[in-house]
Amino acid sequence: MTRQIRLFAGVIAMALAVGTVMSAQVPATVTMRSGETLAVTMMDLGGAGFQVSVNGAERIIPKDQVAVVDFGGNVTPQASWFNGMSKHLVVFKNGEILHTEWVDIGGAMPLILRVNNGSGERELTTNEVARIYLVAPSGITPNTPVTGGVQGDGTIAVNANTPWTSTGINVRTGQMVNFSATGEIRVGPGANDVSNANGNSSLSGGGTLFRRLPVTRVPVGTLIAKVGNGTPFELGSNPPPVRMPANGTLFLGINDLTFNDNSGFFRVVITR
Repeated sequence: MTRQIRLFAGVIAMALAVGTVMSAQVPATVTMRSGETLAVTMMDLGGAGFQVSVNGAERIIPKDQVAVVDFGGNVTPQASWFNGMSKHLVVFKNGEILHTEWVDIGGAMPLILRVNNGSGERELTTNEVARIYLVAPSGITPNTPVTGGVQGDGTIAVNANTPWTSTGINVRTGQMVNFSATGEIRVGPGANDVSNANGNSSLSGGGTLFRRLPVTRVPVGTLIAKVGNGTPFELGSNPPPVRMPANGTLFLGINDLTFNDNSGFFRVVITR
């Protein structure tokens, strides 16, 4: 084989290899929190957000603008999936689900999807994952318990459609109490009206309306508390031990002004 033929063969092989890598990128459908849908090729996930290709043009989509990424697979969302959803929800093609946080993308065919539930990273692939929800869909809300308050397992269910929920716990002034809250609620009808126990900062502002919140210095949707009829104070999802300000019954609530359009609940563990 002459040098020219060998060179030509090498160029062809390289072109085929590049074409193989390009064709190995995994297609997906991205649903934005605005409701817009995009047919994309997933490439990477970093601090700036999702790196995708749309009609051959690369684009960065901020993570907080994405509601769902669908890799294909016939799955029908169920309201029960979103109970306790505080980060992201992975739906597998076999129907199983996983509550975790999607942190990275790697590989090519299939894509490697790295998730972290707080105890370490785990690698999934697009061969097994049908869909990843970054927020609960607007048409489906987590189930609200028939009765809030103390549950059979000793936790407290704090319904988002109820201003205050009694814990049934009497505290005394100066007592240190630990709180740990999980779950996700809706604080309105909009696609972005979703909150964990730390609140939704995009829903707060400096207007008169927000200055009337029970606790004005924290966002709408934050888990808050009060003792008896005392002044409400913030909690959030996992605060440091909180010193009780008075003697009386401990109540938990939602930092909001209207509750008839709220749904879902926080599940709270309290230890003294």
